Amino acid sequence: MSERPRRFFLALIGLTLLFAAFGPAIGGVLFAPIVVLLAAPHGAEAAGSVGGFAAVFGHGLALVFAYVVGIGPAAAAGFVYGLWDAAAPAGAPRALAAAIIGGAITYCVFLWFASIGAAFEASVGADVSAEFRTWIEPWFPRGFDGTLRDGLIACGAVAGLACAMAASLIGLTTQGALAPAPAPPAPSGGG
Repeated sequence: MSERPRRFFLALIGLTLLFAAFGPAIGGVLFAPIVVLLAAPHGAEAAGSVGGFAAVFGHGLALVFAYVVGIGPAAAAGFVYGLWDAAAPAGAPRALAAAIIGGAITYCVFLWFASIGAAFEASVGADVSAEFRTWIEPWFPRGFDGTLRDGLIACGAVAGLACAMAASLIGLTTQGALAPAPAPPAPSGGG
């Protein structure tokens, strides 16, 4: 294997591992504060209630859940970002693209979990979350599902942005790894 493809694949693996290692932690730590900020327009009481709810469960439990649920999507975001990094022009904004990729993949995962929940409720034949909704819906101006969705997407986007910035700081990039090698100079026919 030549040097350029090897460098590309090593950088791609490095980006995937970087996103998988740090993406869930960043998203998990930011989830509760982002949800509090999204619920804040409903009033200070709602923000305090959501903040108290997050404090009860603590960031430790949230981080365990973030890694269980988020390591696959974070690794996928790192892989897609590595492919985009290799194909993007030199002046393209890499961190912004990583934020968009992270948010988009998180949104797809949210839709997948929502479909699993809907299938579960349909198979049980009852609205399992009815009691939960009557208790928690008043705290969220756009509804709990909308606030949860927006919070998850924001966490995915911020995690993608932070991971891309960290990759940039340590020089981990696939940019130019697959560019064609410069042609050797033509022999001069002096003589």
